[in-house]
Amino acid sequence: MQKELSLIIIAMAVLLIASATPAAAQLGGDVGIISVTSDPSGANVNYDGQYEGSTPVDIKIYTTGTPGGQIVVSMSGYKTYSTPAPSVGAGETAYVHAVLQPIAPTPTPSPEGYFSIDSQPRGATVRIDGHYVGTTPITRSVTSGTTHRVQIELAGYESWAGTYTAYSGQTSPIYAALTPNPPSTGFLAVTSNPSGADVYVDGSYRGYAPMTVGNLNVGSHTIELRLAGYSAYRSNIQIYAGQTTNVNAQLSRTTPTTGSIGVQSFPSGASIYLDGNFQGTTFANDYFDIIDIPVGTHSITLRKPGYNDYTTSATVTGGTLKYVTATLTPASSPATTGKVSFNSAPGGAEVYLDNLFRGYAPVIVPDIEPGTHSVTVKMQGYTDWTSTVAVTAGETAQVVATLNPQAAPTPEPAAALPITAIGAVALLGMIFVVARRR
Repeated sequence: MQKELSLIIIAMAVLLIASATPAAAQLGGDVGIISVTSDPSGANVNYDGQYEGSTPVDIKIYTTGTPGGQIVVSMSGYKTYSTPAPSVGAGETAYVHAVLQPIAPTPTPSPEGYFSIDSQPRGATVRIDGHYVGTTPITRSVTSGTTHRVQIELAGYESWAGTYTAYSGQTSPIYAALTPNPPSTGFLAVTSNPSGADVYVDGSYRGYAPMTVGNLNVGSHTIELRLAGYSAYRSNIQIYAGQTTNVNAQLSRTTPTTGSIGVQSFPSGASIYLDGNFQGTTFANDYFDIIDIPVGTHSITLRKPGYNDYTTSATVTGGTLKYVTATLTPASSPATTGKVSFNSAPGGAEVYLDNLFRGYAPVIVPDIEPGTHSVTVKMQGYTDWTSTVAVTAGETAQVVATLNPQAAPTPEPAAALPITAIGAVALLGMIFVVARRR
């Protein structure tokens, strides 16, 4: 029995050894460990193409089995890490640490481009496709791939326009060198012999010679000079844009069959009537000359609102000059408004009172409420003249504006090359010369 039991035990041992032999060949014997970590963690780990888990993870390696191949560590957004599996002995642990490198994102093209807009002179109005966007210098974003019309405008200069296309992520420079508008008016320089003749242009009194009349429209005009004791000088003249037309009037004494009357009043601005016919308005600090008057006795009447009429008679003899000076007396009912007499140098400037156009200097503006009023005198090519004037009821306030020519715009200088850059270029040139000689 004991012998049989021994045989049974031996048989079972043989069976166990027989059944264990194939398993040992499959598993490879003793086990080692490869510990895999990564930065960042959570990466997928494959060993010889078989998924082992996410880092950190331990991979069991059977030391008697087939030698290992590659360990691959991967994560979305990072470059894949691959390395040969390290050798590991039974009961040992080998370490693999993978530092993953981020994949640079593909840049997304900007959906916009830019227009960088400038002008000389600056401060010009900018319109894109007719819409106001600001004044120069200015940078505006524009949808890429689109084409637009850019218009630049500045008072006193010709309009500038161009068509430009916007490119993604790029800035397109746009520069306009503005051209001044050609002048649309001209000047008239008048002298007389003898001097002091009253000057009329197109029937309007402009002052007395010598003088310059500005702001005259291009084209033909009539000019008349009057001086007591002399025949009237009349001529047609031509005015050219931006130019000065000169007139030198040689006055001739009147024939003995006619004479002249010079009329002045205090205050000035009185209407003059000769034998009931209106002749003009008295000037400040000068006589109003009535010429070519037939020989004989004539009636002179002066009228001014707020004053009593002044009437006298004057006898004219051939070739002579008669002066009439009248001091007007206030009427019983005091005047409620005043006048402003405007003169400018050069003559012919535009006159604005309280921002309302009132004519060309010299001019007398009546019916002005008493008090302080703003005055602006303008002429193309000259700086605006501004001031105030105090008006008193029943009186004529005097305004004399001397205009200053506008300065031509000064182009902005180009930026100078820094001294350090110039020195660096010079030094490189010297090194190059020495090297060639060697």
